[in-house]
Amino acid sequence: MRVTTFIFLFLICCFPLLGNEKSDSLQNLLSKEIEDSTRINIYKELLYSYSTSEPSQAIFYGLQGLELARNTKDKYSEIQLLNNLGIAYYGLGAYDKTLEYFLKVLEIEKGLHNPQSLSRAMNNVGIIYDEIGRLDKSTYYYEESLKIKNSSNDSLGISNTMSNLGLLYMKREMPQKAVQYFRQCYEIDKQLNNVVGIYNSLHNLGIYHKDYGDKDSAIYFTEKALLAVPKGENHYDKTYIIKSLAESYLANKNFKNAQNYFNKAIQSAQEVEALEVLKESYKGLSKIYEHNKQFEKSLRAYKKFKSLNDSIFNQDLNSKVSQLEKNFEIQSKEKEIQLLTNKAEITNLQLIRRKNSNYFLTALGLLLAIVAFVSYNRYQLQNKSHRLLEQKNQEINFQKSEIKENRDEIEAQRDSILEQKQALEEATSEIMKSIWYAQHIQKAILPDLTKIKSVFHEFFMLYIPKSIVSGDFYWFTRKKDKIFFAFADCTGHGIPGAFMTVMANDLLNSIVIQQNENDCAKIISRLDEAVLNSLQYKENSSSDGLDIALLCFDTKNQKLTFSGASMDILVYQQNDWKTYKGERFSIGGFTETERKQAKNTTIDLSKDTQIYMFSDGYVDQFGGNKDKKFMRKRLRKLLDEIKILPLDQQKAKLEKTILDWKGDQEQTDDISFAGIRF
Repeated sequence: MRVTTFIFLFLICCFPLLGNEKSDSLQNLLSKEIEDSTRINIYKELLYSYSTSEPSQAIFYGLQGLELARNTKDKYSEIQLLNNLGIAYYGLGAYDKTLEYFLKVLEIEKGLHNPQSLSRAMNNVGIIYDEIGRLDKSTYYYEESLKIKNSSNDSLGISNTMSNLGLLYMKREMPQKAVQYFRQCYEIDKQLNNVVGIYNSLHNLGIYHKDYGDKDSAIYFTEKALLAVPKGENHYDKTYIIKSLAESYLANKNFKNAQNYFNKAIQSAQEVEALEVLKESYKGLSKIYEHNKQFEKSLRAYKKFKSLNDSIFNQDLNSKVSQLEKNFEIQSKEKEIQLLTNKAEITNLQLIRRKNSNYFLTALGLLLAIVAFVSYNRYQLQNKSHRLLEQKNQEINFQKSEIKENRDEIEAQRDSILEQKQALEEATSEIMKSIWYAQHIQKAILPDLTKIKSVFHEFFMLYIPKSIVSGDFYWFTRKKDKIFFAFADCTGHGIPGAFMTVMANDLLNSIVIQQNENDCAKIISRLDEAVLNSLQYKENSSSDGLDIALLCFDTKNQKLTFSGASMDILVYQQNDWKTYKGERFSIGGFTETERKQAKNTTIDLSKDTQIYMFSDGYVDQFGGNKDKKFMRKRLRKLLDEIKILPLDQQKAKLEKTILDWKGDQEQTDDISFAGIRF
């Protein structure tokens, strides 16, 4: 994102950037008799030189230069010193001081009739009002600056101010105005071939679309921003754009591309030491690995995120404490300047006394009166200075106390945040334990596969839940000469689907075992009625329920009966495949009851017969080279290739094929597949 920037008033003086030796030589010059204009230039150069390394020292020299520039009526130097003093205070976080000096610059510029300088001054005032949260004031000064730049055709300045206005309207939650300025800024940057402006404008558009839910547009503009960065460059802007692109892919649930760009962002952030980007990238990777069930990788990424977050937090804390100390140091320097001014006034009085003594040597009486008068004034000034020093010392001690209290409060807030994090982690752990325990309960409810295999010639069951618990289930019971087997796909997956499987399992046990119902169609109808009563369906509520295929094998008469609700079975007999369709309604839901008529279908078992049942999760799984669904046509072809194999080998082939097809993609739904050979 384009960063709000100051329009610097560059120092114009006769000195280059200073090293320590040059700084010392200039300080020595200040103690000598030199012209005021040269002295002002030295103060300006020392302000500029110390502004980053020793800001308090820089402000000390800047204030002295400002006083001299005002005394000599040097307006140009006064503007330079005011502007750069404001920037020095901005670096220390003293926004009230910065605003004070920038408003003074603006007041002077209004009287000089220089449109370009006036627009820059308004832009700077707008930035400070933005920083302190006065967004209405900031908007006014940005727009006034833009009017002046439009009248003077300052294209680059127009682009910068429009970018600032776009960011400001994003803060004010006025997205239509924000995107309008971002687009205009982008068009201007293209005309100017301003590469930095182009990729920053595109990035701003990408962030706008991401914040307001247009995921595809967010990816489009952010990709364009990344392509606009010249090859071979690696800087914070590029690193931030890569991270934004990864977040857009993650929001769009394109986990593969999101993981790729998060890794690129991490590599770039490590090179340019962009800790904030590095932290957020590890957080994004942790979410992706958790989604892909790669819990160890997710934990490692989260630990790196947490470590960086704590490190940044400590840096911010140290920075705030350091800033308070620097502000205290600056206030001390300002008091020192005031004391020096008072001393200069006293020295001036002494000079006057000496001159008067020379003029009136012949008038002894008058001389004594003058000496007495001057001595009295001197005594009064000394008393006044003493009282002032005592008052300032008290203020300094009070400020020290405030700094200590602020530091204690910051440390208390940090401890509170750490406690909240620990509580959240403990709550998450308890929830995960409950879900894993729910899996054990669901496994206990499902029938023993060994018992099922013992009653059929051959049998297999492929069972791959999407989450820890599943919305698919199978059911089995034997009543004398009759064997019942049901295969069902409940609405949803995970915890909601698992609840449906528990309820449906209990209802089937009640209908077939306790109520002694043996007719497949009647079992389906009673199950539908029981689900409707259990869930207390009302008009316009969600149609939760399940799709089911039910088989009844009469071992005495070698007769197989099938009845289904929105679930088919696939039968293979003597090189011929046939689909037996279930009725077109689901168990539960809002299909009118009189339209729900379950039917029985008898299947001839005089020939070798193989029966297959599967949930939608198998055929609807995305994957392959083109990221498409597996589809029923591809499944039919696979079954035709493996039909002569033993069912255990068929299960292995079906499992390997669907897992290879899925690859690194997210599992679409619960996957279940059953096969029976008679």
